[in-house]
Amino acid sequence: MEKITSEKQFNTRSDNKKLIIARRSKTIEKETYSPDYYVNLGLTYLENKDYNKALECFQIITQLDPNNPQNFISLGYIYEKIDMLDTAKKCYEKALELNSYNIEAFIKIGHIFELQGDYHNALEQYTRAIEIAPDDVEPRFCLASLYDRHDMYDEASEEYENIIDINPNHTKTLHNLGRIYFQNGDYAKASRSFQNVLKLEPKNTEAWNDLGSVYEITNNIIQAISTYRKALKINPFNEETNYNLANAYFSVFLSNPNIINIEDIVERLRLVLSQNPNNKKVQELLNKVKAS
Repeated sequence: MEKITSEKQFNTRSDNKKLIIARRSKTIEKETYSPDYYVNLGLTYLENKDYNKALECFQIITQLDPNNPQNFISLGYIYEKIDMLDTAKKCYEKALELNSYNIEAFIKIGHIFELQGDYHNALEQYTRAIEIAPDDVEPRFCLASLYDRHDMYDEASEEYENIIDINPNHTKTLHNLGRIYFQNGDYAKASRSFQNVLKLEPKNTEAWNDLGSVYEITNNIIQAISTYRKALKINPFNEETNYNLANAYFSVFLSNPNIINIEDIVERLRLVLSQNPNNKKVQELLNKVKAS
């Protein structure tokens, strides 16, 4: 039985999707009791974001193969997509009844608790998954991210570092650790973390932007400008990086007006405001630039 990992599990040309659905539906009529056909059709409906029809398929699958925990995880995934969180949680709990060591089910239930604002029970689910599979980084990352989102930075750092001990190349963990180091004022460690991310993902614009922020806060403005430019070569329309670059330019302008053309700063800030007129931080900087 196939496992749902993404709505784009099958890259089907759009002009063939209706034909494929029709063909699979016709096949199902002939092979009424074959779960695999329902899986294929259900995944195609998922790709088209037709969740109601996908739901029908996977409901049938759980009836035809009721002892397979993965079927209930797949069904729960669809209920999540249509915001039926309690029903989704029941599906994941059924998967645990069938396999009490199913790490994915614990993680899914924890995610539901988070969506419902029940962070204590979410933490409990992630912790139970870690106890079962201490070398699995996914539940550890869920737990660390939960701590991180609620400003429990010491706990988050400890869990992120546990992940790095298991997988030194886990880029999301390296990036999140770098941000915590930055918040704590440990700029050397923050810089190393962001640089390690960029070794693994050289086109990670957020990592370039965050590395630039480290250079800027440590008064290495020229290096910060160079780093922000590298980020914008990858994504020229990134709001945060355009703001940071304009702010760095303005700092240089205030100390040496002959180096920087102030109109270039104005144009960059207006570009950001054309994308997001409600960006107050950019508007405030623009007002300062115009008044200088």
